[in-house]
Amino acid sequence: MVAPSASSIVAAYALDAAVGDPEDYPHPVRLMGKLVEFIEGSAKRLGESALLGKLAGAAIAAVLVGTAYLAARILLALPGGRATEVLLIYTTIARKDLARSALRVARALEEGDVGRARTEVASLVGRDTGNLDECAIARATVESVAENLVDGVLSPLQWAAVGGAPAAVAFKAVSTLDSMVGHRGQGHINIGWFSARLDDIANFLAARAAVLLIAAASVLCGLDGTAAVRIGMRDRLKHESPNSAHAEAAFAGALGLGLGGPSRYGGEVRELPEIGEGTRDAGPDHIREAVRLMNIASAIGLAVSAGLARREGR
Repeated sequence: MVAPSASSIVAAYALDAAVGDPEDYPHPVRLMGKLVEFIEGSAKRLGESALLGKLAGAAIAAVLVGTAYLAARILLALPGGRATEVLLIYTTIARKDLARSALRVARALEEGDVGRARTEVASLVGRDTGNLDECAIARATVESVAENLVDGVLSPLQWAAVGGAPAAVAFKAVSTLDSMVGHRGQGHINIGWFSARLDDIANFLAARAAVLLIAAASVLCGLDGTAAVRIGMRDRLKHESPNSAHAEAAFAGALGLGLGGPSRYGGEVRELPEIGEGTRDAGPDHIREAVRLMNIASAIGLAVSAGLARREGR
């Protein structure tokens, strides 16, 4: 286990806040994606066998996650290890881009440009967006902000705190793999099975901590912290995924929104559970409040992770 550095975690978070994810540079996530595509192309030739597909999926995960972890360890052993640690952890945090993407949707709705709002929200969600109305666009954006708070911010901070940059990079590999092959709707039911289960494990603790962090952030934002806890605990297990609904339910309570419900994926309607008990008439103001809530919850998560890292390492 690599001793984590509290100062490196804070510096990495600050770097993300300053620059986000610049386009057209060799971000590790893009490199991971290329590796997954290469391995997956070979694995699909195994045919329709469920067992072989699952074994291939496990092999893909072992190669990608193992390579990511070992590459980070090697880079840290080179001169300039502290700066490298900061840069590696920075690549795993996506708070800035999440906020930026959500606010682009809010601005498009405020300007009455529903077509642009649909285009912008498509970068955040996996559902079909072509026929979403203004309220559905806003709800989808809030749901994405809530869910991505966990795997885009809280989980990377958690893994950096307990295992340093290599653990954070390995987590990012798991998350990338799940987003590419872990979803049934993408025709990867066998190859993606192992990746989906691995992602469930990797996000398990952060998803549950998210309810309390969001409740605390709600109080600081002047929102309903009591409802964040109540709805968060009541509806947190409504999704098929063991992690997906925790943050979404807490956001629904804090913002007084009703989220979830039927959505269209690949032209087919999926009956997703309804979460929360508030209005479903979401708008751009709810998106802006969700981003503010995500930012404060992220800052609290940073403080907790830095404190944990100080106890674990240096």
